[in-house]
Amino acid sequence: MVYKPGHAAMECRFCGALAPIEPASRPLAAHDYATAATTAPRGALAGHEIACHTCGARAVVTVHATRCAFCDSPAVVETFGQNLISPECVLPFTVDAPAARAAFRGWMRSRWFAPSDLIHRSRVGAVDGVYLPYWSYDARTTARYDGERGDDYTETERYWDDGDWKDRQVTRTRWSRASGTVHVAFDDVMVCASRSVPQRHADQLEPWDLPSLQPFDDRYLAGFVAERYAIDLEAGFALAERKMGPRITRAIERDLGGDRRRIHHTELHHASVRFKHALMPLWIAAFRYRDRVYRVTINARTGAIAGDRPWSVAKLAMLAIVVGALAFAIWWFTRR
Repeated sequence: MVYKPGHAAMECRFCGALAPIEPASRPLAAHDYATAATTAPRGALAGHEIACHTCGARAVVTVHATRCAFCDSPAVVETFGQNLISPECVLPFTVDAPAARAAFRGWMRSRWFAPSDLIHRSRVGAVDGVYLPYWSYDARTTARYDGERGDDYTETERYWDDGDWKDRQVTRTRWSRASGTVHVAFDDVMVCASRSVPQRHADQLEPWDLPSLQPFDDRYLAGFVAERYAIDLEAGFALAERKMGPRITRAIERDLGGDRRRIHHTELHHASVRFKHALMPLWIAAFRYRDRVYRVTINARTGAIAGDRPWSVAKLAMLAIVVGALAFAIWWFTRR
């Protein structure tokens, strides 16, 4: 039996019978970041682990795998399961395979500057359902800063113009040193822990439907691929700090006040840092065009799409010619 997207149930692949998955009664729990090395739950996922020799992805599958879902390479080998931090929660699929294939075909047809023979010459493999590993971080951050506050004021300035003295209003800024402390609380800062999916693609798939997260249950993985995290907890938190940065900066600027602001130095302290290991659903379509592999990813909750595709040099050259011709025509008529 496999998990049926959009239903809290397992489905028999032969007769279509459904077996409901009862909602878990336990709440989602965040684990302490400082003591994760000794207290975070660890273990292997149900299924068998495979590794791809081409792209290096490591994943857990519940069915026989003959190819890599991330690069369409046939070079996959079974490996021994690793004692990694166990997932705390999972976001089940709601977009099913037929809808994902339709979205993928629509995305391909809408690429205006792709080669005209892309659809005909690309070798499209299966659309694979994959659970992508994520870290979710909570933190209470204290930021001490030093900077300057700028207050604008206007004054009258005299200037010589056309043989006469005239007055005009000019805006100037009075700067004063300022320092202070701000407190910012972060909840569910999401960091993709995969190296198989480009970070820019993962960012384009957000936001995730976090209120629908379910306590982890192996049955949600049946029939799908679950990638093992390649970015560990500490490296993930460093990426989370980058995501926290803009919000901290906005908090400091609000505290500084004034019309203009300069931040010279910031000292951060994170307290009560907690984390969850979550699995997020997406469909991956890997296809080959002229012996190069391209990948399109689809958020299996919202249908958002991110991906790569080849570009048509001829179409881009034609666009440049058209734009150049329009620019020349505008210049010519302007002169006339």
